[in-house]
Amino acid sequence: MPKIRCRSCEKVLNIPEKALGKTIACPKCQTKIKVPAGKPGGASRPKRAPKKAASKPSADDPFGFGDIDDYALEDQENQICPYCAAEMDEDDPVCRACGMNVETGQMDRKEQKKRARKGPDPNLFFKAVWSESGSFLKKEWGLAIRTGGAWTLFGVLTMLCGYMGFIYIQEQMPPKVFWISMTILSVLGLPGWFWILGLRIIGDTRLRSKFQADRIHFDLFASIASGIRALVWPGIVMGPVTPLLILSGIALFATNPGNPVFAGIAILLIGVIPLVLLPLAMIHMTAKYKYKGWILWELLKDFGKAFPGVIYFHIVAFIAAIPAILVAAGIFFLIKDVNPFNSTVVNNITGNITEWIINTIGMNADSDSMIYTLIRVILNICAAFLLIAPIGYIAAFPAVFIMRAIGCLGYYYSSLIDTVERMKTGTPATFWVRYLSHTIDNMLYPLASFIVTADKRAMLIGQVLNGATILIMLFNKAMLPIMGIVWFLYMNWMYWTIQEGSELKSTMGKDAFGLMVVTEDNKKMDFKQATKKWALRLCFQILGGIPFLLTAFQSQKRAPHDLMTKSKVVWKGDR
Repeated sequence: MPKIRCRSCEKVLNIPEKALGKTIACPKCQTKIKVPAGKPGGASRPKRAPKKAASKPSADDPFGFGDIDDYALEDQENQICPYCAAEMDEDDPVCRACGMNVETGQMDRKEQKKRARKGPDPNLFFKAVWSESGSFLKKEWGLAIRTGGAWTLFGVLTMLCGYMGFIYIQEQMPPKVFWISMTILSVLGLPGWFWILGLRIIGDTRLRSKFQADRIHFDLFASIASGIRALVWPGIVMGPVTPLLILSGIALFATNPGNPVFAGIAILLIGVIPLVLLPLAMIHMTAKYKYKGWILWELLKDFGKAFPGVIYFHIVAFIAAIPAILVAAGIFFLIKDVNPFNSTVVNNITGNITEWIINTIGMNADSDSMIYTLIRVILNICAAFLLIAPIGYIAAFPAVFIMRAIGCLGYYYSSLIDTVERMKTGTPATFWVRYLSHTIDNMLYPLASFIVTADKRAMLIGQVLNGATILIMLFNKAMLPIMGIVWFLYMNWMYWTIQEGSELKSTMGKDAFGLMVVTEDNKKMDFKQATKKWALRLCFQILGGIPFLLTAFQSQKRAPHDLMTKSKVVWKGDR
């Protein structure tokens, strides 16, 4: 490698071959040095300058040094970085190849921040979301067809069961309850399939994994189960602030009954906030540790960091959904109802067709006959499919587009959206993830006699209490309050004590997020310790949960009942 000495500070510099014939700045004193041109790998030889006409020496310069033009030696067109020898812009002191500032000799702050970023540049999202999502939809259009078919099926079932449960059957309670239950299950399938397919697309997009559409299969029951998760997600996320918003709305309405605007805004926020945060939650739910997708505070922090991308995504999603919105609005306007089975327009058409069919085949059947009812029911179902299918299929294409767009948001904002992929074993569980697991446990403990199987004797006693409670409910209602208290205490005790005091070391809510309960020396709690912990927890719940708030301020994130029982809640972590 050729060498050259700086004429200012006498420092000897190693010159990269691509710097030959160019001007560099000395790393030590920043003096610009003209590097002679030469053959790569060999000795460099400076080019000879063209000869100038000799001038006569003046009295002030008897040796003629004034005629030497040092600045003519500098290459004004080519400047290279002294740190990496990459070409630089003459007017820019920062090398865009290595990020060094040749004037200060330090890494440029903007370049340092850019290079410290773990992931792609978030600014690329605004252009890539259109091109990548469009290309994905064009390639995987079959997913949109399958989604449209699933949504059409669930849509028709919802309309049919809803008509039977809420309109057609009025007095017969058992059939009414059955059809209403079927309506709820059918409705759950709509967001459930979006949840299943969306998480798969978002996860593969965010991690840049190969997407395999042939491994995704429609499952009716899995869609309904995922729909339950999609249904309870907003309630869990908004749980900490919903009572506050409702009370604020009631208070504002009470102080000014004639102006319910503020109360309406408070109620509206309960529905709008989850919708805005949904893409961030789905991104977190594709990570290994999904708890941040269920915690409002974590989602709000990510929303603040990825605000431009999230807002732009919602604009993109709204534009993509416009065709489906227009088609649905047009069809509902045409039939003058949102349910084809209850539409007068549809029923008149199917009634006329039914009469024509009966007259054509030469049957004498009135509107109350079995054959007339059968033909009309079949026609109404066919009409519902014809009306719902356009909405379902047209909505499916932008839905797949939106799923990919959420994945792009997760990928390009990966440096700002803090997904959790690894967790050290024994890391203390924070306040919000404990709140989340506790919420789920409170919903599951009534089923303790069916789902807690670690102790067979406790499970048998629970089943006996269930039977006794039912008998008292049927034959001696006066004893029901006392029996209810006994049943509540036992199921509550059984759920927490048996699970946390067993080899599981965790309740179902904690286990869902990868948490476990151990002693201070990381061992399993004994039965007595677990019972004491349950009793203290129950007392704190009766006090409104206020003592639990101390967990957020304790250094090891331990609640008062943890400290009193010498236990702690930690992450199982990556083993």
